[in-house]
This record gives sequence, structure tokens and C-alpha cells, in this order.
Amino acid sequence: MPFEAKFHIYWSQTDAAGIVHFSEFFSLVEHAEEELYRSKGVLEAHGRMPRVEAYAVFKSPLRRGDVAHVVLRPLELKEKAVKYGFEIFNETTGLLSAFGHIVAVCVENEGGRLRSAKCPQELIEAWMSVG
Repeated sequence: MPFEAKFHIYWSQTDAAGIVHFSEFFSLVEHAEEELYRSKGVLEAHGRMPRVEAYAVFKSPLRRGDVAHVVLRPLELKEKAVKYGFEIFNETTGLLSAFGHIVAVCVENEGGRLRSAKCPQELIEAWMSVG
């Protein structure tokens, strides 16, 4: 089963037209990702995974007061990277608002320089449990 999380849309997430700014869609996805890690007990891994690719297709708007239903699914689990897909539904209208994917690379910090590293097994298992 995929991982699912719901979030209310707040005024601060909207632009002058009253709709959610496109960048906020990625914030919703990352909030859901963080909730996944929290629920699986691997929250500390989230801070060691910079994004190297983010792709989205926007289908319908989210507005203040709407409830966003975010669905995450693993697409590729590699030794040093995770690619996951997302869908964001507007529960208020019943419409798909956006879909896409994120690629995050596991890293280690060596004296201020980041280098790719093997992802923790617990992290991979967390994603496998929602596949």
C-alpha cells in the first residue's frame, strides 16, 4: 500500500490569485515524505538526502481551505538513491491536483563536502514497506 498523508491548505501557501503556488506542491510532498520517515522511525535520514531531480505535472488548483491528500509510492530503490512518485489530490473538489516524482540521493558530509553514500538499510526497508 502507498503512504498517504493529508494537509490543510493555508493562506500563506497561496499566491495573489488565491491558488497554491507551484513550489508549495513540492513542500506538501516533502511534508508527506517526512511523515513517512517519522512513522517508520527513520526521521533522521531525511536530512541526509538532497534532491537531485524533481518533476511535476499540475492538473488542477488547490486553494486556501482545501485538504490536500498526498500519496507516495517508491519507484526505484537503489544503493545510493531513492526515486518515489507522488500524487496530490484535492479532497475538497475530488480532483487530481498534481503528480510527479522526486529523486533523492543519500549523502555523507566529509568536512563540509557532500558525497554520495550507501542509503541506510532501514530507509530502504521503510520505502519497501509502502510499495
